[in-house]
Amino acid sequence: MAEIKNVRDHSSQEEFEIGNQVQHPKWGEGTILYKSGSGDRTKVIVIFSEEGQKKLLLKYARLKKIRESQEEQQDDGQD
Repeated sequence: MAEIKNVRDHSSQEEFEIGNQVQHPKWGEGTILYKSGSGDRTKVIVIFSEEGQKKLLLKYARLKKIRESQEEQQDDGQD
């Protein structure tokens, strides 16, 4: 009998915020413009330089954060 694996995408566990620079496996680098919902229903709008604007469900998007937003960087520096 085949083993059933519980596969969970890392992007659903990672916190994404507006302004974060992200990497998508197909569309490359982009910036999060909008975020709504929570948990498995979190949606984002990302603008990619070559592909334009895309609406994505984070649960399936396979995004990887490559840079935090300017605001998050400033907050980290105040500690």
